[in-house]
Amino acid sequence: MKNKPINFILTLYVLIFVLFPTGILFNDTSAAGREVIVSDGEVTLKEAINIGFQRAKEWNVNATLTSVNSVDETMGGSRGETGKRFNWFMTFVVPGTDDFVLIGISEKKITLFRSGKQSQDPTIPYDEIKFDSSDVLQLAKDKYGLKQGKDWAKGYHFTLDSIEGKPILTVVGNDRDNRFTRISFNAKNGDIVSAVHKLPYGGGLISKRIGTDTVTKKGMAIMGVVARNNNLVVWGDKKPTQFSTTKQPFIELSHNNGESWTELQVNNYVTHAWFNKNDQLYAATKKELWAGTTSKSKGTKILSLDHEIEHIDYSINNHIAVISNGNIYYTNNQGESWEQAIIPQPFFVVQISNNGDLVGLTKEMKVLQKTNDGWKEITMPNRNDEPSDMIVINNRLFITTKSGIWTRDLQEGNWRKIKVDEEIVNFIKKGEKLFGNTYRGEAIYSINIKDEGKPEKVFDAVDLVVMDVDIIGDTLWIATIPGYSWEEMTIPLRR
Repeated sequence: MKNKPINFILTLYVLIFVLFPTGILFNDTSAAGREVIVSDGEVTLKEAINIGFQRAKEWNVNATLTSVNSVDETMGGSRGETGKRFNWFMTFVVPGTDDFVLIGISEKKITLFRSGKQSQDPTIPYDEIKFDSSDVLQLAKDKYGLKQGKDWAKGYHFTLDSIEGKPILTVVGNDRDNRFTRISFNAKNGDIVSAVHKLPYGGGLISKRIGTDTVTKKGMAIMGVVARNNNLVVWGDKKPTQFSTTKQPFIELSHNNGESWTELQVNNYVTHAWFNKNDQLYAATKKELWAGTTSKSKGTKILSLDHEIEHIDYSINNHIAVISNGNIYYTNNQGESWEQAIIPQPFFVVQISNNGDLVGLTKEMKVLQKTNDGWKEITMPNRNDEPSDMIVINNRLFITTKSGIWTRDLQEGNWRKIKVDEEIVNFIKKGEKLFGNTYRGEAIYSINIKDEGKPEKVFDAVDLVVMDVDIIGDTLWIATIPGYSWEEMTIPLRR
């Protein structure tokens, strides 16, 4: 047991390389839409083992294999289409001791050799590995129609472990509906041990009235909801996967409290939307901001940036501020013209008041307000209180901390405290309405900004992943996204 911390560190080290190699997990389209390119630098699992074994035997003649896994990369090639990958990791131990070595291989060469000590893992006799990665991949394709992973763990990936004394060779990819899939074989005889895929549960738009909860758009990833007068808008992804909510992006409008919906004309994935006082809809995409979006028109583009919009805010009279690439862009005339403000340090949040005041929460959790001379810090009334989140509504500042919510007018220095039953960790601002989420989003509170009384719990989000909330009349609208769990697969019918 004394070696458990080392074992844990090694496991974490391997997982970091396997699951999060630099720059390859998301938005990698280099392999899309082209024929498979096979490279001489790629090898199968057994070929990688042979390379690693030679080096391991030099380290210790009794070295015995315990595990192997392929690793993501951005080197092109087949992405595992032929059962081969460029990069592999494997571990060897010396039976009867606590000695181990981690070996990394890239393009048939040893690129990592790290020895140490840890508690023993089950070993895999080499002569029991009768099936190679290319063999089980073909079986997985034939029986389950396994496809390459697209959003995460690109292409096909392979692992070999000893489970209950058997050498288990697993191939990872996507099923026919692009859901994360894992199919395991006995490497000694090729028998299927298990076939599972990640299926969604939950997700959708919840409408809550007194005593009644109704779910529509079930299974969808509803990333946002906004309501004003008789208008209700939701946006998100109709066909999300565990690692992507941008597969089939949509934004829809309802004039009748969600009974029917009309799709709006936005070609890109919407990240934020709101109504101004004239019920005109504004929609933000990755790098652009549009005004007047309808079912017939995308509206008018009022902002286009070279870098992604990291955060966006609007005031009641529709002053707008965004953070992008370390700068703040803001407008006091609904986007007819824009000004730029250089920020002294990275901002986590930017807010703009009805008077056009800019306030930011830095990544060091300091609150700064823009002045004619630059930026000044707004000190907390209790220096032991650190902001968790910050919001500005009208010309009033709200800051949530572990001890409660502090509020003050931006032009005055007098703080008042709003007591809470449980800690609010982040705010959700909807015009002049303010909501708060507790830790892990387990509960949603409505915060009265006028009388500043104790926040009222309006929703218990048990087993739900809540992304957004708004209220119209007596109906609370909650935007949720699916969770995912491993479920057994059945062999699909051939199409």
